[in-house]
Amino acid sequence: MIKSNLRRLYLCATFSLITLFNLHAEFNVIPQVDFGMLQLEEDTFLYSPSGCLQFKYQKEEDSGAKGPDVIAGSFSYGQDFFSKNVTDYSETHFHKLGLFGKVVFGKNTFLLKLDDRGAKPFESYKTFEGLLFYSRKLIDTDSTQLDFGGGLAATDTGIVLGGINLFLVPMPMIHFSYENQIIDAEMEWIGMPDAIITFFPDKMFRIHTTFALAGFHLPTDIKGDIALCCYPFKDGFLKDLASISIGASHEVIKLRINTNSSLKYDYFTAYGQLSITALTVRGGYAFGGNLNHDGGFFLTLQAMYKF
Repeated sequence: MIKSNLRRLYLCATFSLITLFNLHAEFNVIPQVDFGMLQLEEDTFLYSPSGCLQFKYQKEEDSGAKGPDVIAGSFSYGQDFFSKNVTDYSETHFHKLGLFGKVVFGKNTFLLKLDDRGAKPFESYKTFEGLLFYSRKLIDTDSTQLDFGGGLAATDTGIVLGGINLFLVPMPMIHFSYENQIIDAEMEWIGMPDAIITFFPDKMFRIHTTFALAGFHLPTDIKGDIALCCYPFKDGFLKDLASISIGASHEVIKLRINTNSSLKYDYFTAYGQLSITALTVRGGYAFGGNLNHDGGFFLTLQAMYKF
């Protein structure tokens, strides 16, 4: 009887909350599926399937409703596994689990991020990474936005002071964006810095670049991508959604073996890509890696839908 009443109370509260959100805001759920295949040798492949469920609640600008302006979150799980062993380790399957949450009140943003990566899920605190940040919007104009703050990162830093392994370290949180007719740039530093820059964002032909750090062993930990993109539709809803691209990239994959060891694999690619946002297909040739000296083909697929 008590369980039945609690279940009814929970369903009623959930329904009321969703109804309240929808009266003054937009609420979206976005499932996403990704799949990657990388050829290491003639008969050896690295497969990377994953799935992610995202949601976002955003209050209308002119709404007088109380509460947060934005609530966003996601839950993801994936694997990386080799079709046969190509390393000195016996492990061939690697797990990756992610949890992300963000709440925005006016100019204030609170962010929580948890990740677990390893050959064995939840093996140790050393395979976890946790981020808890706060930032405040300092600049908010039509062309420029700047959020600045900081917080704590809980992870296996590898830093030892006085015989003690440092697990908690302070880190900055920065989000900067700038847009005009020539450039659309966005830089974010949450854990590791990354940047997205698009030249000629309103033209049919655009240059799209991304940069990120996968670690601090430079220059091998620098991830980068540059592509020439064609957006063939001049008008309509597909104007900024459908594109054909050719490009090149430097990729970095890090796989956690156990609490003491990890495997890093970096390689270069030349690729072609077809995207309509809801579905993106990229394929090409990968070379220069420390696991596939002779090179091989790769393919990535991404599908998503917004409800």
